[in-house]
Amino acid sequence: MKMYMVIPLMLFVLGNVGYGQDYGKDESLDAAIREFQQAVEKKPHYAEAHYNLGIAYSEKGMSEDAIHEYKKTLEIESNFVRAYNNLGVLYYEMGRLDEATETLKKAITASPQYAEAHYNLGIVYYGKKQYPDAVSAFKKAVELNPKFERGYYNLGVAYASMDALDDSLIAFKKTVEINPKYSDAYYNMGVAYAKKGLLDDAIKSLQKALELNPNDDKSHFALGVIYQAKRKIKVSEGKSEKPQ
Repeated sequence: MKMYMVIPLMLFVLGNVGYGQDYGKDESLDAAIREFQQAVEKKPHYAEAHYNLGIAYSEKGMSEDAIHEYKKTLEIESNFVRAYNNLGVLYYEMGRLDEATETLKKAITASPQYAEAHYNLGIVYYGKKQYPDAVSAFKKAVELNPKFERGYYNLGVAYASMDALDDSLIAFKKTVEINPKYSDAYYNMGVAYAKKGLLDDAIKSLQKALELNPNDDKSHFALGVIYQAKRKIKVSEGKSEKPQ
């Protein structure tokens, strides 16, 4: 059974995150870009304006322009940690993982207590399949922010990828302790229990996932696999009890 490995990437910036086709038609976004462009034209060393222009370009899907503005921000203000963080996330989304790693490390050097940068570095390490490094980064993120539910969730995923199932269960349980409605955490708990052979616990966790998200096809599938496994166990035990 495959662990559900989708990791939500968090881009800690002002406004919406992610790119979409509708951004190009957003008149407010275009207006924001024009105003930020005017601001940096009139005051070229206005770091905050370059930074926000980078955010706006990112939202419009203009990645190279966004990179230019984040770099310009950092030329002006070398410890602008949010610019390092956003630049690192942008590199990650473009598949430039080594650059993402180095940029996020610079964010952490500039601000060692910046939990989001540790978290995003964990995402990048996970993408590079450097699971022990991902674990270390996620652990630091939740140490700095004990209520960071997605930090615990992804810590659980990273542990599961290393087959450290007991540690992954601890992390997933912490996730649902913080957010009892985190259905994917219950799903992953179910998978981890199943891998440990604790099928009844797996069923309870998956049923909870479905209670929270009735349309979750992966939980239905996982339950089907587990019920099938339980049936095979019963059949096998029944055969062994028959007289020879």
